[in-house]
Amino acid sequence: MTGLTAPRPESFHVDVVESRPARVRRPLDLVRLTGLVVVVVLLAGLAVVGRDTSRGAAGDLARLLGHLPAVFEQGLRLASAFGGLALPLALMVREVVRGHRRRLIEAVFTGLLGIGVAEGINRILAHFPSSGLYAALTDRPGGATIRPLDAYLTALFAFAAVVGVSHERSWRRLLGAVTAMYGLSAFATAHATLPSLIISLTLGLVVGVAVRYVAGSVNDRPDGTAIATALGRRGLELTRLEATAAGADDHRAYRATTRTGGQLAVQVFDRELIASGAVYNLWRILRLRAELAPAPALSLERVTEHRALLAMAARSIGVATPRLVAGLPCGPDTVVLVYEVAVAEPLEEPTDRQLDQLWTAVNTLHGHRVTHRGLTAGEILIDPAGRIVLPIPVNGALFASDLRVTLDRAQLLLTTAQLAGAERAVSSARRNISDDELAAVLPVLQPIALPAATRSAVRRHGGLLESLRDEIQAQTNHRPPQLANVERFRPRAILSIVAVIVAGYLIVAQLSSVDLATVFSQARWRWVPLVLLASAGTYVAAAVSLTGYVRERLSFPRTVLTQVAASFAGFVTPPAVGGLAINVRYLRASGVAPAGIATSLGLSQAVNFASHIVLLVAFAAVTGAATNDNVPVPGWAFGALGGVAALILLALALPGARRWFAARMLPPLRQALTRLSDLVTTPAKLAQALLGALALNGAYIAALWFAVHAFHGAIGFSAAAVVYLSGAAIGSVAPTPGGLGAVELALSTGLAAIGIPSTAAVSGVLLFRLATFWLPVPLGWLALRWLRRRNAV
Repeated sequence: MTGLTAPRPESFHVDVVESRPARVRRPLDLVRLTGLVVVVVLLAGLAVVGRDTSRGAAGDLARLLGHLPAVFEQGLRLASAFGGLALPLALMVREVVRGHRRRLIEAVFTGLLGIGVAEGINRILAHFPSSGLYAALTDRPGGATIRPLDAYLTALFAFAAVVGVSHERSWRRLLGAVTAMYGLSAFATAHATLPSLIISLTLGLVVGVAVRYVAGSVNDRPDGTAIATALGRRGLELTRLEATAAGADDHRAYRATTRTGGQLAVQVFDRELIASGAVYNLWRILRLRAELAPAPALSLERVTEHRALLAMAARSIGVATPRLVAGLPCGPDTVVLVYEVAVAEPLEEPTDRQLDQLWTAVNTLHGHRVTHRGLTAGEILIDPAGRIVLPIPVNGALFASDLRVTLDRAQLLLTTAQLAGAERAVSSARRNISDDELAAVLPVLQPIALPAATRSAVRRHGGLLESLRDEIQAQTNHRPPQLANVERFRPRAILSIVAVIVAGYLIVAQLSSVDLATVFSQARWRWVPLVLLASAGTYVAAAVSLTGYVRERLSFPRTVLTQVAASFAGFVTPPAVGGLAINVRYLRASGVAPAGIATSLGLSQAVNFASHIVLLVAFAAVTGAATNDNVPVPGWAFGALGGVAALILLALALPGARRWFAARMLPPLRQALTRLSDLVTTPAKLAQALLGALALNGAYIAALWFAVHAFHGAIGFSAAAVVYLSGAAIGSVAPTPGGLGAVELALSTGLAAIGIPSTAAVSGVLLFRLATFWLPVPLGWLALRWLRRRNAV
């Protein structure tokens, strides 16, 4: 950034080549829209939960306003009416004077759209007057009832969001003053509630920002001419400036030619693009451990200063990277970074000498505690003299910890393996770092710990991670380590926690409708042992079924205990994961080959699914033919099934979806068919597998039938089968352990649909779930401990 020539007074023509749209969709608007939608949902939830608190606060405020003189109330009403009319008119005049006629038209139509959205929601809520949200938005102290949402506030904020008032302090203050006067006036005259006013204006912002994103905003980013002028003032006199494809979404890229014929890479950073990238970085910061997360790109100045510092640090320690020539502002919301363009070509088929040069350059960075994090294929260059040129450092770190250095090595290993193969990549690494340093890469060699570009490369080159791990272990003779825990939390775990909370709410709601003392005092307890016996039968049936799919001889008592242990694993892990993992470990400990484990369990799941569908159809037909156990099927169910079928057919019509299906589904299906053909040639095994699958469903159906009869519920076995099979299907897709909440709701709803009294339905379902879900959990924990002590899992 030194040695620049002084600015010259004469001007030079610059040939600017760029495609500049008149309007752009700002990524930051999408971020704002997402946040506003979340805020609206949270406000609605808080309004329902805190209804009494809000009503009390509203009563206090109403009493306070009631002590004010009538003249003040009339003046407030007059001022709010005048301000509410004058502010939109003033904004319209402002847009006309500034020449933003198209934006004015869009704003007017957006305001009308806001009115339509508010009135539509009002009509929808009016159809559910007993709902908690309707009561929270309309209930005023004294019994006055009003409309849920204020259409004027929604329209005003939708209009203001499109014309834009947030960047001008005077207009922002004026909007706040008018809103405050209008809110006080509406509240004092009993025309609105506090939650209604807050949600109405937030909804208006949602509508306005949504329209602004869809229609696009006026492109006021500095164009190529403005950028060339700013560079000329710094002494960088250009003859040509051509827009090129940017390697990332957080900046615009140009290729510049100077008067002396030199080539420069110009990166233009706009504040709105930086802010949109910050959301992804913030998600990574929250999800990953502190040392693995990227630096928080929360401001334009911080991002550009960090990149400039990395570039200067790399050059100062003698590593070949493009030199930073200049960094300068271009308007209040744009910063330009200018780099030299290296005369080099991408490294595609490296020799061993070039691989070693690459490791030497990266080791030089690491020796000064600097990491790169941008060492991807296609970005690493080689100059005409055969020397390696590293790409511009972007997301690296200064004063890097050992873990960050290890992550940099992991990325470099994957890139060199992609270019030269795993064997040559590991051999080159061993020539430049120790075996212990190389083995330290293994725990972090996982997709979540890698930068986005490297993760994409791993997805494109299937098996790259596995082959690299195997090669490192083979060359260093290190045992496979356990993968490092790099995440603070997993999205699936958060989803499960939320789902459990919702499930608990649903179960409590069901219990609140039942007088448990009366119900249990009148229950027929002689049915309870039968429920428990049927529950125990499910584990025996599951063991019989699993044994039928495996060629090897299994200990039947241990197989039964494994199924009991799976009930505990399924309770403490995400659904459909824990139980499967326990069976995999049991079969592996029993000497079953890995290929046999995969095909046996895959075939088991496929056959269980098929038997579930066949039984559901068969029992539904039997129940429908009966005269007293008819299960009514709502009309929307057929529409939903048709919609799902249409979506599946539409997805299969897309080439990408067909390729995904062929890659993910066909190989397991072929393996399952191979195992099925082996079973067909062994009738005893086939009969054992099918009998176990049918007995498993039969035991669950019997448990539900017994549980309902324990509470005087008159239900046929076929009707109980339809209810159970339908409820189990719904619970299998619920994100809670064992379908908690979803199964209870589905079963009690199904029983009520066939005429079982709600008390008997809820009580029977709770007894059924107690016997088949809750009681086996502690027994499963004991079974798992027993199996572990004997190395059976």
